[in-house]
Parts: sequence; structure tokens; C-alpha cells
Amino acid sequence: MEAELMSQREIAQLARVRKPAVTTWRRRYSDFPAPVPGNHGQPLFPAEAVVAWLLRTGLGHADPDTLRAERSMHTLAAYARRHGGRRTIVVLGAALCLRHLAGQALPADPLPLARRLDPEDEFLLHELADAPEPTGIAQLVEQLIEGAFDPWHSCQFLLSSANRLGWPELTADALTPETVALIRRVADVPTRLRTHHALTIADGNAGAGDLLTALVSDQDRDNLRVNASVADEEFARLVRRQLLLAKLPEFQFDVRADELNEEFAEPDLIVTRLPYQAAESRDSLADLNRVEAIADLLGPGRTAIVVGPASSLVDQLRDGPAALRRSALLSSGIVEAIVQLPGGVYPARPGHPAALWLLTRDPLPTTKGRVLLADLSGHALDQSTVESAAEDILLWRAEGHRSDGHDPRTGRIVPLESLDLRRAAALRPPGPASVTLRARLAADRPALVGEVEGRLTDAEQEAVRYGKENGFLNTGAAQREGIRPKELSCEALRTARRVRSLTGHRLNPEHVGPRGHHRVIGAAEVLGQSSKRWMDRLTLAAQYPQVALTEPGDVVVTSVPRFGVLLDDDGFSVIEFPASGLRISSGDPLTPRVLAALLGTARNMARSPGAVRGPRLMDATIPDLARDEAARLDDVLRRLEEREHLLQRQADLLATLRELIVTGFADGSLTTLYGTNS
Repeated sequence: MEAELMSQREIAQLARVRKPAVTTWRRRYSDFPAPVPGNHGQPLFPAEAVVAWLLRTGLGHADPDTLRAERSMHTLAAYARRHGGRRTIVVLGAALCLRHLAGQALPADPLPLARRLDPEDEFLLHELADAPEPTGIAQLVEQLIEGAFDPWHSCQFLLSSANRLGWPELTADALTPETVALIRRVADVPTRLRTHHALTIADGNAGAGDLLTALVSDQDRDNLRVNASVADEEFARLVRRQLLLAKLPEFQFDVRADELNEEFAEPDLIVTRLPYQAAESRDSLADLNRVEAIADLLGPGRTAIVVGPASSLVDQLRDGPAALRRSALLSSGIVEAIVQLPGGVYPARPGHPAALWLLTRDPLPTTKGRVLLADLSGHALDQSTVESAAEDILLWRAEGHRSDGHDPRTGRIVPLESLDLRRAAALRPPGPASVTLRARLAADRPALVGEVEGRLTDAEQEAVRYGKENGFLNTGAAQREGIRPKELSCEALRTARRVRSLTGHRLNPEHVGPRGHHRVIGAAEVLGQSSKRWMDRLTLAAQYPQVALTEPGDVVVTSVPRFGVLLDDDGFSVIEFPASGLRISSGDPLTPRVLAALLGTARNMARSPGAVRGPRLMDATIPDLARDEAARLDDVLRRLEEREHLLQRQADLLATLRELIVTGFADGSLTTLYGTNS
């Protein structure tokens, strides 16, 4: 097979280092892979050898799983350039399925094995019969499995790489993992299986099978059955292979290249998305007719979850027949919940706003005449939002309308008569007036005060328990005798490879917000000792591929506008310029807690008011403590932090309690019975 080649810049991106680091590696390490001969205009290196070298030496900031996955990706990319992305994914998906069925590594010629295990050619036979370079397929499959641990995860990695391999159409209608997680939570397959002991799931537009595989994976598969329809036979075979890889027996699923119809025999759960249409040709009536057809397949107590265009499902309708159809669906009582989803739930179609409808035939009588409306369009669909929205929907379905029931956090329970269905107004939760908001807050304030008082009592009792278990604080401080330890600069520590410097990165303010997956730590966060800024992991991967995340215990430092130090206990954060970082080498006497504390007392880091240039981090000096002294200091700092956290928790709760009480008295909504006979 043709070897995939990498430039020094690509190696730096893969290893999450700067390009000069690769030049240093080439000069310093004699076993660094040599560039391939040829007139390429720049040195090019074999990708397989580079990744193997990075895995062997442990250099760079990329974790081993990422390196193994990238090694597989570079090999796949070379294969896809010769044979096309579509053919690559189809052939390797079939080979992974065969590898799963066989339960062992594939032979050099997998075709006889495919004929034996798939004699009727329902899953993989003709894909492998037409495979280019059949003798190299077994090696590719084993490389994929090495990077992803098993055939199932290897197939998911392969499908998620469709864009990079040259088959973007495969994931054109795929939903984001967060959206799939919301649908999985709302579907609540485990509860349905416990209640009914058997479950039939159907999807009338299965696409690449992402929804179906998400629902059946990690479930009790013995009592699951799946029916699905897809656009064409090639996609049908792809979905069948995914279900096999998800360990669903072949006699428990039926995937066809036709439409979902009455032959699907009243499935217990339908999970599907409406086919995508461009805005210029989109027909709201056709979309709603499809929803009605899905509703007609539901038997008593059965449920459907439908994702479709927001223009048809929640926006104001100007087409008369479409308005009548949507009004009829809502008036029938089959629609339990309507959720407007955030933008970008279709990564390949960022300009396609979507919504979710939850349909149930004969829901609880207490839901009659009402619907749960939720608008998540202004939220980041993170784990917290997914859990809150799913909890709202599941409790609404289980309880119905109760005056003392669950108050939704992400939506409102709205009477149908208030939606103005005749004029086809937009289906969004009515925003409560400020008076309503204040009234709800005033009514909740005594309960909030009681909750904070309970948490404060728990915090005080925890402090008492800690004092009983650990006794009074005694650091054993004593006058030091002998020679004072010499001082070392951070530059000397780095030269001795005791610490490694971490660079800060310039970030676009538009990419940073109050929600996300990775904390952003800049100068303000270091000086304030906390971070409330976050970055989404997809934005980080797309816009800043060279950024290396911190590890637990990294020390983040800034000298602008003044010197400050922050210990990143959790890691997985992004350092923003002008802040930078230090990482202690394994086995060094210094601990992260000790290094951060000593840097915080560095005497030569104060900036004179008239100075043109501030102090440099590498000039900061700290005492070179012996290993036993550093360990004792770390233990003292740990005990101080434990007590400080206990006291800080009480101080925060007292501040919250003070604010609630004073605000309640100030607006006349609260009083207290303290000091009375009541």
C-alpha cells in the first residue's frame, strides 16, 4: 500500500506542539523517522513511522488514543485517495462487520469467509467481492481496531470520518451527538423494556443509522426489535451492518429500502427525522403530512419522536392548508411536547433550524388540552441542558398536569387554547411578564431560604466532623537551622527538564462563552482565581487544532497586568495568551501545589510603576527544596486548603442567605418569625 506522508507542520499539529519542536526532535533524536527521498519541495515523513515514534517516545502533548486514531486515519486517507471515500467506507465497514461475525482476525483473502458467513448476501458479501486491494483489507481492519478497541467503535470512527475521507453525503443528515443524547434520554428505552419486557423500535428515515444504533447500544438486546427504511439499498446494508456490530441478532431487525408503512405493525417507539429539503422547495404541508402518517402508525400508548424543520413544526405558518393540518394534529391530543432545538443540530447544514415533536397515542388524561413547549434555540445543547430538557419531558409524560407537579426548567406547560391555532402562530412558550417572574420568585423565596439553611447546617456539621477526625491544626513549624536552600529560576528548572513550559494561545472572543466543554484560563482568570469562560470542544477542534489542553496539576501563570499564579486542579483547560503555564516532570520533588505556592511568593516578580517591560516568568526564582521538605510543605498546604474550603463553603452560603433575606424584606415579599411565639 502507498504510504501516507506528513510535513513537519502536520507532525506538529498531530503532536500538539510548535513546528520548531519537530525540528529539535529531528536534530536531537537519531531514531526520528527520516524523510522520504524525492523532490517534494519540503521534507515529507512516513505517517506510520512518525506516529509509532511518538507513541514509543511519549513526546508531544497528544494522548495515545488520539495518536492511534490518527495513525488509522492517515492510512485510510491514502486508501481513500486511490479508491474514493464512498468505496473506502463501504468496503471497510463490511470488513469490520465480517471481523465481528468471525470473532477473530480476517485472513489475507476474506472472500471465502464472507461467502460462508453471509451466503445470501444481506450484509457484506458483494462489498468485499468488489473490494480493491483485498489482500490489504485485513491489515487495515486490525489497524482500525487497534485505534478504537473493537469493531463497533472502529465502525463509528470510520463513519464519523466520512467528511475527511471524501464522502460528505453520508453524514449530511446526521445529528450532533448532543441531539442524539437528548433523543436517547427522551426515548428512555430501559424504562420501556422494564415496563413492557419487549420493545419494537422503528425509523422511517434511518439515514446512516445514527439514531437506531444510539438507542440499541448498551441495552438488553434480547427483547429489542428494530424496523427501518432508508433511501436506497446501499444505505440499508450499511444500517444492517451497524446493527450487527451493535450486537443485535439479525433475526431481530428488518431494514428495507422503502417507506415506513403499515407492515411495521404498530411499533412501540418511532424515532426518525423528516427528509431534508432546501428552503426554496420546502413544503410545510408535506412535512406535516409525514408527521400525520407517523402518528397513524402508533397504537395506544405508543410514542414517536420526530425531528424536522422548525419552519414547519414551530414557526408561524402562512400556508392555509399547512396551518389547518398542524392545528388538527395539535387538537387531536397526540402531540405531547414540542421543543425548538438550537441552531447547528445538523452539523452539515448549520443554516437548517430544527425542532422536535413528541407524539403519543392516548397519553395520560391529565395532559388533555395542554402541551409542553420548550425553546432551546438560545441555549448551548450541553449535558446540563440535555438532562434538564429530558427530565422536563419525562416528568410531563409521567405526571401530566398537576397543580403541585414539576415546574419545567426549560419550557412551559401551555393550554392549547392559548396557542391561537387558527392563525397558525409560532409554537413557542409564552415569555412570562416581569411581574409574573417576580411573583414566582417571591413565592419560591421561603423555600430557597430553607434550602440554603439546610445546606449551611450540613456544611457546619461537615466542618465539625473534620475537626473531630483531624484535631486542631498543628503544622509543626520550627526555626530552620543550617544552610538556606539555593534558589533556582524557572529558566533553570526548564533547562534541567524539571518543568515544561506551556504556551498560551490567542483566542477569538466570539469562540468563548459562558458554556462549553473546556475552561478558558487567561490573565483575568489567573488573577481572579476562577474561570467562568468556556469553549466548545467542536469549536476548539475546528478553529484551534494546534491547541494542547492542560493536564490536572498544571500551573498557569501571568505577568500582565501583574504577576499571578493559578493551579489548574482539573486540567483539560485552554490557556489564553498572555497567560502561560508550567508542567512538572514526572518524578520531580516539586508538586503542583508547592510550585504554585512558591511562585506566588517570588520576590522578583513585582513590576515597578515606571518600568517599560514587566518581569518574565522564566526569571521567577523559587527555593530548591529537598524532596522531603517539598513533601512536608505539600502536606501542610493540603491541610490548609481542606480547612479553607470548608470555611469558604460556609461563607458562600451565608452570603447567599443574606442576599435572599435582605431582598425579600426590601421588596415586601418576606418576613421572619424569628423572635416571635410562632
